[in-house]
Amino acid sequence: MKHVSLNGLIGVVLIAFLLTIAILSLFWTPFDPMKLSFTARLAAPGSLHLLGTDEFGRDVLSRLMVGARASVWIGCLTVGFAVIAGTLIGLVSGYARGWIDGLIMAVNNALLAFPGILLALGLLAVFGANQYGIIFALGIAYTPSMARVVRGAVLSLREREFVEASRVMGNREIFTMFRHILPNCLAPITVLATSMFGWAILSESALSFLGLGVPPPAPTWGNMLAAGRPFIEQAVWLGLFPGLCIALTLLGINLLGDALRDKLDPRMRGLK
Repeated sequence: MKHVSLNGLIGVVLIAFLLTIAILSLFWTPFDPMKLSFTARLAAPGSLHLLGTDEFGRDVLSRLMVGARASVWIGCLTVGFAVIAGTLIGLVSGYARGWIDGLIMAVNNALLAFPGILLALGLLAVFGANQYGIIFALGIAYTPSMARVVRGAVLSLREREFVEASRVMGNREIFTMFRHILPNCLAPITVLATSMFGWAILSESALSFLGLGVPPPAPTWGNMLAAGRPFIEQAVWLGLFPGLCIALTLLGINLLGDALRDKLDPRMRGLK
């Protein structure tokens, strides 16, 4: 029987729970997350509202469920954008080498010089503070990291025997890249993509906290955290529960990423 990593198991359970809540919120929430009820303002957690209500009487649990859906959606599209763009750039750069590689890496390194959140802030000024503006901004900010990892993997693979055999057989360069090199890059791509999912959720929450994310009244964990800040002494649950959602999600992603790295990286397997 194969050894099951405890970290990986905990990570899978936490991420599966997040995905289940996000999918469930498409069909059901305990209350309408947008409905105002001034008679129920700042109600403490109880039998009716399990996690209490906010300053407008909206159910916190319902809004957290919808916020989970927003986080998963933004995270998945951001990672998808970065993986596709970064993989293509890294493949071309690592395989072509020469002046093409030098030019691409010069631009890539210039982008990497900026912290991802600062680059995203600048790009949001162009795309606008909305859901898809965040996706494009974060996707562009994370693409250079993926391109660099893929390029490194390609450089180590392009001189291998199976690549030389493909050239000798007369296969086109693009066929060799996608048929023989790309499948051997999937391990580092998978590990980095898992980490990027966590980065995207954390960055979206930070941008929403700053008022630059998904505009209210649409709930996200970040803008719920920001909205609860003035009531931190009066209604601690407004900041506590969104913060716990973000923390547990990032914990699950990091544990799952570590388990995937241990499983997919031959060097890590050799240390065991």
